[in-house]
Amino acid sequence: MILTSKAQTNFEVGKVYNGFKLIENRFVKEINANCLYFEHEKSGARLMKVSDSDANKQFSISFRTTPDTDYGTPHILEHSVLNGSTSFPVKSPFDLLAMGSLNTFLNAMTSSDYTTYPVASMNDKDYFNLMHVYLDAVFNPVLHTDPRVLKQEGWHYELDNIDEEIVYKGVVYNEMKGAYSSPMRELMYQVNKQLFPDNTYGVSSGGYPAAIPGLTDEYFRNFHKKYYHPSNSYILLYGNADLNKELDFIDKEYFSKYVKSNEKIEIPLQKPFEAKKVAEKPYAVAEGSSTKNNTFLSLSIVTGLNTDQELVMALNVLREALVNHESAPIRLALQEAKIGKDVRASVSEIQQNVFQITVQNANPEDRDKFDEIVYNTMKKVSAEGFDKKMIEGIINRMEFGLRENNNPQKGFMYTMRTQKSMFFANNPIKGLEFEAPLANVKKGIENGLLQRILKENLISNPHTLLLVLKPQPGLEKEIAAQTAKELAAYKASLSKEELEKLVEETKALKAYQEEGDSPEALATIPMLSIQDISPEVEWYALKEKIESNIPVLHYEDFTNDILYTNLYFDLRVLPKELIPYASLLSELLGLLNTQNYTFGDLDNALNIHTGGFNTFLTSYLENNSDDLLLPKFVVSSKATVGKNKELFELTTEILNSSKFNDPERLKEMLTRHQVQVESRVKNNGNTYALTRLNSYYSKQGLFDEITDGLEYYQFITNLTKNFEAKKGEISENLAKVASALFTSENMIAAITCSKENYTDFAKGLKSFSSGLKSNKQVFTNWDFEFNLKNEGLMAASKVQYVIKGYDFKKLGYQWNGKVRVLNQILSRDYLHNKVRVMGGAYGGSSRFYASGIAYFSSYRDPNLKETLENYDAAPEFIKSFNPTQEEMTRFIIGTISGLDRPTTASQRGSIGVNNYFTKITLEQLKAERKDVLMTTPEDIRAMEKMVQDILSQNAICVYGGEEKIKSNKDLFKSTFSVIE
Repeated sequence: MILTSKAQTNFEVGKVYNGFKLIENRFVKEINANCLYFEHEKSGARLMKVSDSDANKQFSISFRTTPDTDYGTPHILEHSVLNGSTSFPVKSPFDLLAMGSLNTFLNAMTSSDYTTYPVASMNDKDYFNLMHVYLDAVFNPVLHTDPRVLKQEGWHYELDNIDEEIVYKGVVYNEMKGAYSSPMRELMYQVNKQLFPDNTYGVSSGGYPAAIPGLTDEYFRNFHKKYYHPSNSYILLYGNADLNKELDFIDKEYFSKYVKSNEKIEIPLQKPFEAKKVAEKPYAVAEGSSTKNNTFLSLSIVTGLNTDQELVMALNVLREALVNHESAPIRLALQEAKIGKDVRASVSEIQQNVFQITVQNANPEDRDKFDEIVYNTMKKVSAEGFDKKMIEGIINRMEFGLRENNNPQKGFMYTMRTQKSMFFANNPIKGLEFEAPLANVKKGIENGLLQRILKENLISNPHTLLLVLKPQPGLEKEIAAQTAKELAAYKASLSKEELEKLVEETKALKAYQEEGDSPEALATIPMLSIQDISPEVEWYALKEKIESNIPVLHYEDFTNDILYTNLYFDLRVLPKELIPYASLLSELLGLLNTQNYTFGDLDNALNIHTGGFNTFLTSYLENNSDDLLLPKFVVSSKATVGKNKELFELTTEILNSSKFNDPERLKEMLTRHQVQVESRVKNNGNTYALTRLNSYYSKQGLFDEITDGLEYYQFITNLTKNFEAKKGEISENLAKVASALFTSENMIAAITCSKENYTDFAKGLKSFSSGLKSNKQVFTNWDFEFNLKNEGLMAASKVQYVIKGYDFKKLGYQWNGKVRVLNQILSRDYLHNKVRVMGGAYGGSSRFYASGIAYFSSYRDPNLKETLENYDAAPEFIKSFNPTQEEMTRFIIGTISGLDRPTTASQRGSIGVNNYFTKITLEQLKAERKDVLMTTPEDIRAMEKMVQDILSQNAICVYGGEEKIKSNKDLFKSTFSVIE
């Protein structure tokens, strides 16, 4: 069945519709939709409609943006255009839409060569409202007349008092300080800078922190004038909205007012290198940190064009076959040579593809050996060929992913898939088609395609960089000192009158940030009414069944003949001391040798027969009570109907006969896992601080801390460092966990599939369950103990993540839908303004959960104490909360928007399972929705004491820079470095 929306099969190629000339109109079978590609005759804008019956309509507009400096101009513009426009002269239309529309997707993002603005909604009226605000934002922003926009979103000098030091402030400035605290971000910056010295890819479109203060008002505004023109734009429309209406609106309101620009925005190709480059650069680690085994080695090769779909597919096959597959030859060769602890390959699909191999946790002296091993291995494979089973599996997994299309935001997915083919080949439809290039790659592989590309595009290609990224303790302090020196010199250059003027400008900007929008300005933002909101609740009913004595939860839905299977094993059968081993087990299953498979053969079989196999830990709270913790070990997989038998056979093999007594393989996997966890700790400070905080007072929080928090990181690091002494204990404990967990009595199965496909699942489950041992289910008492630790977690970070919260149910308060509205008000209004707009953090928000967990958090925050003070002032804000009726309606609509999201079949099945384990009922959800819709300002003010009581517990955890935490040490009971 072809899914098309209203009257969109009648459009004829060559004809003009509302100013848009139809260039191409055809059915694209890969996405089961008609695609209509237009050019606006007067303005030169390009537009494509993906016509589908999906009610989740999406609009996106993208511009090719090609910076030539590290100022981060495209990124700062992405923020700034959403800070007021001619038709919507409020300070932040984006935030008002996020606060009070029925959007299902609202975002903006900067790539290395384009900037895109996507919105989506399932409500027709809301969809056109969102489109209107976004189009006015990109074409008519107030930034041309209001210099405060750049100051707030980009950067500015801040001086509160003439006797104080001048500092840099700005949302993007602090965001990028946080981003470049990640060694991988620094690595990619240095790689691109070396590989592309002559075009836009050699600079940071997001902004390199030290360079951002070089951006001037004039450069900023001229950049917008040059790039934000319809001739340089591409619009994608998706879903069931009326195309005539969409085209008419876009033409009359915007594009008809422009004429085609003669300026062509193109990116010159980087001239190929004549010889390989070698470079060495530093990255920051905390003072006192060890530099041993902390170097990154990276080999990057520029090859071919992104518009060559067959080449891109082949490079992605090579990425897996050479490096990422468990038995890939380069991976095994580097392991044997003991170079690094983990290696990954990637393909960066910019205009010119970059094939990159990166080793983590190596040493600088390994550089030449790394280079030699990679090239010698590639030459050997080029001569001898690839493992055919490996290639079959890699191709199957790639094809499964392309065909599955399992994303609720299909419009956004299609936007991202068509950007490159639009901007580099002027053919967006090409980006959605994969059948022909995939068939050609499959055929080519039989005739030596991979070996040929390996030899010609990689081995013999001099456009190559060998980069060493070395840790440098104290570098962060050096950078901070240099910044302070520059600011001190700038201050010394100012007269007393100029300093006083800067103090006044600082006060004026803060006053502007403090003040609200006028009623007249707010009235320009289109909004829905409560009557536009459906009172109904989506409910995903499960059919509870018994198959082969196993409880089964079946969510019946169309899945295109894919079976989504989750097997839930109860972790309460384990003693407390084995909980972290269960988490380790979830990382190892599928990567070890088994009775009948080597780890490489197992990887091949999983790729050939499945679309994915994954194991992980999760937990539920029955009746949303922290005292009723339901921790689960989940075996999650997906396969087509014809492969279900093989999937269950492989699952049996993995669960029953994985070899935990192979010390060599166990050490390799444990070492790799420790590196990956450490990388996550470095790059996701907010997540680890939040998990740590919740562990102070919550069973679920403590479970998460033990299995996926800093305590788990310390557990894994200890096992890795002491492997030789502990290898017997590790093997024994993993075997104990598997033996206790994987029994037929300890399992519940969940399946999402059609009614017709269920029989196939039941057959597979019967065979699988017969292979499980039988053992009576006996639960243990974990007896968790809580400790309000209030810790400062020190890292090589330029910014902080400040978290404060508690469990309001422990304080005697209860959950209802009105708390959701409170959360929306605090996040979108109070904390956004105090922490982000005024404080300069990238984000500030709150979260309140039905479990009782509530917290305030900041993200990439230059502050610490000031942020905590803002949190503590929240009750006063709530006490004086007195919105207009329109403002209150906006908060309620925004809250509902968070509840009403598009979902895929597999997601609906997962929601149904969550409702089953937590015992949430349809009646409860209806009551909660009714609470939301009926919330009044009085209800919000009545929750002041609850928020006050939460904050007065003074439970805090902060992840941040060493110097910042030490200078605020009186706030903490203890401080420590998260990375040893």
